[in-house]
Amino acid sequence: MGVSEERLASAEFTRVLPGAVTPTASPAPLLEVARHALGEIVPAAVISHISAAELLALPLPFELTWEQGAPLHVDLDPALRRSGAARLVVHARTRPRPIRLRSGIPVADPIGVLLDLAGVLSHDDLVACIDALGSLRRREVRVPVDTVRIAAQSVTGRHVRALRRAAREARDAVDSPRETRTRLLLLRAGFPEPEINRPVIDPATGVEYFIDLAYPAWRIAIEYDGKDHFEPERARKDRYKDEVLHDQGWSVLRLTVLDHRDPRAFLARLRYRIAQAEARGRGR
Repeated sequence: MGVSEERLASAEFTRVLPGAVTPTASPAPLLEVARHALGEIVPAAVISHISAAELLALPLPFELTWEQGAPLHVDLDPALRRSGAARLVVHARTRPRPIRLRSGIPVADPIGVLLDLAGVLSHDDLVACIDALGSLRRREVRVPVDTVRIAAQSVTGRHVRALRRAAREARDAVDSPRETRTRLLLLRAGFPEPEINRPVIDPATGVEYFIDLAYPAWRIAIEYDGKDHFEPERARKDRYKDEVLHDQGWSVLRLTVLDHRDPRAFLARLRYRIAQAEARGRGR
């Protein structure tokens, strides 16, 4: 392409794979790097481990993502013998038949990916990844939680117990990792398990809303607000949703990442709302 060796060796470019560089200011995304690796370097390999998890859109901690410097992981038949390199980790192993994403990239089967993640993620992060695979909003490769639980009973591996523990606490229809963390927070604080994504219809407009986590007997709705909820359009929709819920007798509690860091005030408010509901005869 007419780029000199001197420029390629400068800070203008970053070497990501053997014989492959990317502009430092605008690096190639994981999908394109994976495509190049499978086409030019390890053509018989399958994307695996945290790289497969990222391509499957599982909620990895940021420090484990390609953007943050994590290497590309691939599985390769041991008979083919290929060593790794900087930012390329080659696992010499064969696994069940891989799945192929709509982009044409083959990735390791989701159960094998989860088993790999069980060795590097915390329990809550692993639960969030299983929840994400079971989300009803997934556009590609949805794996219901029951399927993960059943498969986890038959697979073997160093971290299979961690996978089984996480699968027991995972649930279908969860739409974000923060919803997962909120549900686990409630259970560990001694509250009963909430209903996930309970639908509520606005009788005035026919618009259907979904409560992140709900206690229908007490008419308490719990909503997690990520940073996108503070954008004007999303905030407007949240306000309408709260009005619909209030009109139907729901009490709404909203929390943010700050409440996850120190949940004492949120949990106290929830206990107070439950006491109020029971004083009115609800939930008994």
